[in-house]
Amino acid sequence: MRRKAKAATAGYLERVALWYLERYPGTEAKLRRALMKRVRRSVEELETDPAEGQAALEEVVAKMRRLGYLDDARLGRQRAQTLSSRGKSRRAIRADLARQGLSSDLVEETMEEIAHDELAAARRLIQRRRLGRDRDRDLARLARAGFSYDVARRALEAEILAAEAVDEEPLDEPD
Repeated sequence: MRRKAKAATAGYLERVALWYLERYPGTEAKLRRALMKRVRRSVEELETDPAEGQAALEEVVAKMRRLGYLDDARLGRQRAQTLSSRGKSRRAIRADLARQGLSSDLVEETMEEIAHDELAAARRLIQRRRLGRDRDRDLARLARAGFSYDVARRALEAEILAAEAVDEEPLDEPD
């Protein structure tokens, strides 16, 4: 059973914002979407004034930003570093940050700030996914992950050479 809608006052929206930010790493855009859903529901079901709801929403977002609960730049850096360490390409990281609701300027600024080695990221992905058995299929998989052909080819070759070097190491024989 669906709960009854509540009036979209600043106090109610602030409680919703705090509840939301406790549970999800939120960008300003994602918080706005969550709060706007409450405002629309209040307008539809309780016939409250949409302008008042929008004003309360803006007040709450500004307060969350002022208190430091919303910091899109920090969240973008953290998310980009995490994705980079997982072996994501620059292209995939950019797309993820844009999906999170970061502005294109902030995405570019974040990409400039993080240390991202595309070849190392491709090698991490190869290791995590245990690629290297079927060259053509693996190149396609790396391309779908956002890596250029050149980076994908070099990363696969490096991983294959590293695997062969491990396999060819002679065993120490007992004296």
